[in-house]
Amino acid sequence: MSSEIARRLSDQARLLVSRFEERVDSFSRREDLLRITKELDDSDSNPFAREYFGEGDFLAFGIDGSMSYDERLQLMLFYANATAYSCPFRVGGKITFDLRNVRRDAALSSSAAVPLWSEDVSEVSPESSEIDLELEHSVERIPNGLMTLGELYLATKSIERAKILFLDRPLSGTYSTLSRDVRLLLKRGQSNLTKLSFVGKKVSMLDLRLTLNLGSPGMGLPTRRRYLAHRVIRSLMTGPASIGDLSRRLSAGEAEIGRAVKRIQSFDREHDGELLSSSTSNLALREGVNGYWERVTNLAESHARRVFEEGSHPLNVSGNEWLSVLDLNTLCFITLERVCELVKKEKVLLIGIAKDTTATDINRAVLPLATKEGIVTPEKSAPNLKNDRAFLTLLSAMNETLKTPWRTIGYDAALSTIIASPDGLAFNSARKYVSREQLFVRGFFQIRTLGDRGKIRSRVFLFDRLFDEVEDSRSVSKVDVKETGGLTEVAPYLEAGNTSRVSNMVLQILSLNDNPEVFEAFGHNQLLYLADKAVKAEMRLMRGSLRAVADLRLGALSRREKIYGAASTYRDDRSEMEEARRVASRG
Repeated sequence: MSSEIARRLSDQARLLVSRFEERVDSFSRREDLLRITKELDDSDSNPFAREYFGEGDFLAFGIDGSMSYDERLQLMLFYANATAYSCPFRVGGKITFDLRNVRRDAALSSSAAVPLWSEDVSEVSPESSEIDLELEHSVERIPNGLMTLGELYLATKSIERAKILFLDRPLSGTYSTLSRDVRLLLKRGQSNLTKLSFVGKKVSMLDLRLTLNLGSPGMGLPTRRRYLAHRVIRSLMTGPASIGDLSRRLSAGEAEIGRAVKRIQSFDREHDGELLSSSTSNLALREGVNGYWERVTNLAESHARRVFEEGSHPLNVSGNEWLSVLDLNTLCFITLERVCELVKKEKVLLIGIAKDTTATDINRAVLPLATKEGIVTPEKSAPNLKNDRAFLTLLSAMNETLKTPWRTIGYDAALSTIIASPDGLAFNSARKYVSREQLFVRGFFQIRTLGDRGKIRSRVFLFDRLFDEVEDSRSVSKVDVKETGGLTEVAPYLEAGNTSRVSNMVLQILSLNDNPEVFEAFGHNQLLYLADKAVKAEMRLMRGSLRAVADLRLGALSRREKIYGAASTYRDDRSEMEEARRVASRG
């Protein structure tokens, strides 16, 4: 029986391997597809770095975090921490990084240990269920939110000293995930964030809605149908206006403005008239609405400071009232928007790096749009491989003419919510709507080759950065996309004939910050590698010491009160006994 199963498995494996070989061969000699890649041009990146940063000595920071959790006697223990490493770099005739003088910054460290009774988990994470896998996923969201808040809080603190800031997370992916949770919070119509007080002030649900819809006042907003009402509100923050005034300001038809105003009036009714003023014949906002951004950023900053510097419980509001995961991720969303605002104001280069991304943007949207724009002229259909990282890894490996370091053409993060029709001639939203364009620019990169023939190549990673209005506006495309409500014209960024000077400089910076002598940092980033090792080591120490404290306090209680089986789970006890038997059987 076992030999028959082995034979079948061998046959099936042989079939799969042959199909994979065919797929690999389909990437060979594809000079046409290589047009979506760009090699480093350091003759331009060095002069541009002098324009971007100025000449002199600066600091780059890398920030990473870690998280975990335990359960003891129905008490959940959540751990989260984050830290930063800095590296000096010089901008002169060329950019140079002094990786020998990398330092951990003691002032840029955050950690939190959060106790929570198991029965209160449903208050913090209402979507939790009794199914083990779903419960585990739900519970993990709590320390993950704390870790994210810790990383972003350190980012805001480092900006006054940094000129380059690396985060070990995709900016666009973090933004979309957090904004989804803010929308879910607003659908519920209430939040315990409104019960938190800072300097005697509180935020309202309207403040949270404006934060999601408008974000930071310094960030751009599209004027297409889905975002026109938001642009109208932002315009009204400069003073009252008529529909005709708004039409001229926003270069939109009065009928479109009229529809946007109806949406705003609907928002106003949902928030009991807190948005619009009735004291003038023109459209006007109530006094104090303009201060939404100051209120929410002060709330997020003060809460993070209480948690990571003063040791307050990050989830408890008062008594038996708790912040939910959605509340926590709303604070993260506000902090991310604040980071984007600050780096733009201070001219700091913010780079997010993702390792094991499952993005499928290239085949689904980037290649079809690049073909439509004439950037790529495919000689035949692209290989049918959805995962971007795998696609680009095979393309690089099978085409040795592509020299490292290289990157893909930059593309708008909004393309992750667009899908091309099978013939590549039409575009539809992958979900109900296309996400906000001209916010983040994404790309993949590979920076290192080993071996005489260049066969050993580092991994392909994703990076993203903020859209640069000055440099990137020249490469904005216009594409009609079908979304809920009809056809809309989207204006995403797609790097065309002119090489992006920002992305080219980012590629050079990335190529100067890996460590080929360490596997985890080979082709990746030395600062993020060191930060990752530090937070994981700290996490192990924190977890061990806090578990010992919990066992000391709660274990004594369980023994005294004869509450056997409550201080640990059945699975933990079973694993412990199984390990004891294995040790005994080995003598």
